[in-house]
Amino acid sequence: MGYTKALHLATAILGVAALALVQADEQIYRMCVPQKYYQDCLDLLKDPSEAGILMQCVAGRDRIDCLDKINQRKADVLASEPEDMYVAYHTKNQDYRVISEIRTKEDKDAEFRYEGIILVKKNSNINSMKELRGKKSCHTGFGRNVGYKIPITKLKNTQILKVSLDPELSATDRELKALSEFFSQSCLVGTYSPYPDTDRLLKKKYSNLCALCEKPEQCNYPDKYSGYDGAIRCLDKGKGEVAFTKVQYIKKYFGLTPGATPEGDPSEFEYLCEDGSRRPVTGPACSWAQRPWTGYISNADSVNGEEKLHNLQNRLEKFFENGLHAENKVAAQHLLINENAVYHSKPEAVEPKVYLERAGYKDVIERDGSAIRKMRLCVRTPLELAKCDSMRRAAYSRDIRPELECVQDQDCLNAVENKNADLVVVPGSQYVDARQEKLKPVVYESYGPDNVYVAVVEPSVSKDLQKLPINYDAQNKRASLAANFLNKRRNINPCQNSPSTEKNLMIVHSSELEQHKDKQLVCPSLEVKAVTEYHTCNLEANLPSAVFIRENTSPVEQETIKQLFVSISSKFGKEGKLSDVFALFAPFEKDAKNVLFDDDATEFVTELKNPNLNEQIYNELACDKQSISKSR
Repeated sequence: MGYTKALHLATAILGVAALALVQADEQIYRMCVPQKYYQDCLDLLKDPSEAGILMQCVAGRDRIDCLDKINQRKADVLASEPEDMYVAYHTKNQDYRVISEIRTKEDKDAEFRYEGIILVKKNSNINSMKELRGKKSCHTGFGRNVGYKIPITKLKNTQILKVSLDPELSATDRELKALSEFFSQSCLVGTYSPYPDTDRLLKKKYSNLCALCEKPEQCNYPDKYSGYDGAIRCLDKGKGEVAFTKVQYIKKYFGLTPGATPEGDPSEFEYLCEDGSRRPVTGPACSWAQRPWTGYISNADSVNGEEKLHNLQNRLEKFFENGLHAENKVAAQHLLINENAVYHSKPEAVEPKVYLERAGYKDVIERDGSAIRKMRLCVRTPLELAKCDSMRRAAYSRDIRPELECVQDQDCLNAVENKNADLVVVPGSQYVDARQEKLKPVVYESYGPDNVYVAVVEPSVSKDLQKLPINYDAQNKRASLAANFLNKRRNINPCQNSPSTEKNLMIVHSSELEQHKDKQLVCPSLEVKAVTEYHTCNLEANLPSAVFIRENTSPVEQETIKQLFVSISSKFGKEGKLSDVFALFAPFEKDAKNVLFDDDATEFVTELKNPNLNEQIYNELACDKQSISKSR
């Protein structure tokens, strides 16, 4: 090859390389955000300071969906928490990478978000994990990471703590029993069960777990011996012999953080290490588990090679800085950016499994909650199966136990009856079928107290209620049932009437009552009341979907199933703090509404408090009898 040709070839290669760099630098990266925060993402990118970021917002249903979009190459990056990274690690055919972290200003150089430690008094005789048995323990609170999950996980894994497999005890009961037998006395505040009666019974049964608290009879927040600093105080000022908390609060409590006022003498306390050694609290801690930082997760294609990785990291850093200085602080917080946050690029992309295992956090998430077996939820369609699987993944990563298993069957009622499944979601129209298969409801969907249908009447004609025709939307099932219910109470055949164009008597939704504030409500008793009384004077008669189980399911499993679904809705329901992680009551896909659960529901409840909502009334109002008979 001649010199001129070689020079031309080298120039061409350099030109292609330069073009590739320019294209990479100009690539628009797609950040996936949950649908509920999509507008927040758009708002941040509207900010004048966003010039040069070159990022695009992609809406996912929730974070579970966003993870799937990244895996499917429909998005490039997601702001995620360690629990989301755990879901990513367990996703089929995944190749996710953790590329950056969101740290705090005060701990910007720390490898982990926080470190769980064991604190003992210097003059104590505790020199090994085994010697914790019989001691008085101080915990941050029930169900919390460093004060509950980590101790149980670590002590179980080392065979020091024995958790019973007694099927007559619930999962929570088994764990509390193990702790109660292991420690002589404790301060473990919190809500042991979402049911007040069960909560009281558990605290009475394991009263020694509340004995060291400021208010043992309450054993709940607020308590001066609860929380990260409270656990230290329980050891220092109370009667505890060991405390489970985290390093940052040790430093604050003992005045080792600049500007902190000491509450105790650091020379009197030491860290207890896993190997039984001790360390002074004035020096480096020996932690037995850590919580990783929140961070950004991508896929291998987006960060394959040093240049690609750095390019995406640099773009994320610009986006992050823009979020820190944006006027809309709430929008930034929804995308996990707050004023105390610092962006930190990882020197290399890390697989989620490795990222979690370095912190010892994978074991903490996989803590089984002492559940003896999985609960099998039967679904009928591929879409229901997909939603059930998303719910299962989200719930397990967020410490909701027992674990769900999703099974598909065309005849789910029969599958539950024959013990091929344990649970099935049944709409109101199929309660009759479920009862015939010897199944019963234990958990119901709820629309909430402010989501009901009512009858409004003009005060001038309220005396003629018996004769007035009803105006309602015949295409709306709930409105139609309300109209049928009112007719039934007026001794009018509910199935031989159609909507009237007259508006003297109307069926409307409670959210519209402001428009009818000069009218009156008609109650099921035909009594007339003010429109403000809609909570107790309404015609809501739509029987909600419910979770059905076999009638002969053991009492313990019944309570376990109730708690399972109440926990799922408290975290992922309309008002749940984690509804952006998994949208329980929302369209599953663009054109897929009311999949498995009603999109209008807000939570799961264990009883229907509205007296109108019962099977007898519902069945009496069904004009098409086929709709409540063999409709599966």
